[in-house]
Amino acid sequence: MKLAFEGSPNPTIGVELELQIVDRKTRELVSLAPEIVSSFGDCVWLKPELLQSTIEINTKVCRDIQEVRVDLEEKVDKVRADVAQRGAALLSAGTHPFSTWASQKVTDKERYHRLLERMQWAARRLLIFGLHVHIGVPDGETAIQVVNHLEPWLPHLLALTASSPFWEGRDTGLASTRIKIFESLPTAGLPYRHRDWHEFEQLLKALIRAQTVESIREIWWDVRPHPHFGTVEVRICDMPPTLAESVAIAALIQALVVHLQREVAEGASVQLLHNRIVRENKWRATRWSTRGSTIVDEEGRLEPIAESITKLLEKLRPVFTELGSEAEIARIQQLTHEGPSYARQRVVHDETGDLKAVVDSLIREGEGEY
Repeated sequence: MKLAFEGSPNPTIGVELELQIVDRKTRELVSLAPEIVSSFGDCVWLKPELLQSTIEINTKVCRDIQEVRVDLEEKVDKVRADVAQRGAALLSAGTHPFSTWASQKVTDKERYHRLLERMQWAARRLLIFGLHVHIGVPDGETAIQVVNHLEPWLPHLLALTASSPFWEGRDTGLASTRIKIFESLPTAGLPYRHRDWHEFEQLLKALIRAQTVESIREIWWDVRPHPHFGTVEVRICDMPPTLAESVAIAALIQALVVHLQREVAEGASVQLLHNRIVRENKWRATRWSTRGSTIVDEEGRLEPIAESITKLLEKLRPVFTELGSEAEIARIQQLTHEGPSYARQRVVHDETGDLKAVVDSLIREGEGEY
């Protein structure tokens, strides 16, 4: 099986936002996605998802982070105006604080029905919302090596975006509940490491032949090569509540991919942590976000996640500058030291005892009231 990789000579950026649709009065999720998508006609950037309370907004292929920002602002504003006319609002977070998966309607699409038939309960619970970022790379071999070298940083990206402390009306004690729900799918979680592109092709061929997946679209790793788009796609992130945070995270991922691509091309010796250590680090980010520590070597030495991110930002600063995204460093530093959305949601709940107040605060953040 030959899998063509439609590579890009430049580190282009594509961003996908999975957004919630909530009723303004009840603050519950509401199944309006089919109507909203239909109202925009033949639109390639607005898509339904598995559940009708979810809508996906995609950028075009962008040259830089400024183009990403303008593209997303224009599209989100259009969708938000349409949603508002229906008595609803867009909400951006990894989970809804109290709506239940069992009460959601499934989008009437053959692919989704096949998925539910195959996955059953594991797929029916997917009332979760993520930020996906695509960065263009030149070829499949580069994509595989970037995926391998990006793996140790996946926990830190999760920590920076953790926004799902509540699940069906309860505080789970986690910073990211979404990631644990997603991991229940058989082809989700941390990626496998491959020596080269051919080895990845062989795996995908075997999974398709075994009817585990239909295509690359069912490989839901935390980071994966995407042959059709010619990108490395990072999928581990919870959905941040504001466009400003999503743009900053996309800028970080672009700078990190460019940096790692160059290290690989130059033959730099980069230590890869054992997969079991990365798995433990991912759990630590899931539980404590930027307030936790991760294992940084095979001897078990710990370093605070906030310190690791600070060091990474300093290393990547020249790359940010070259890419025209250095202004985004300040936002990432703020997330690192003050904590991302999960912490803000808990403060609101602690102060009010009301999960509807958490929904209201998330809507206000998304609409830019503070």
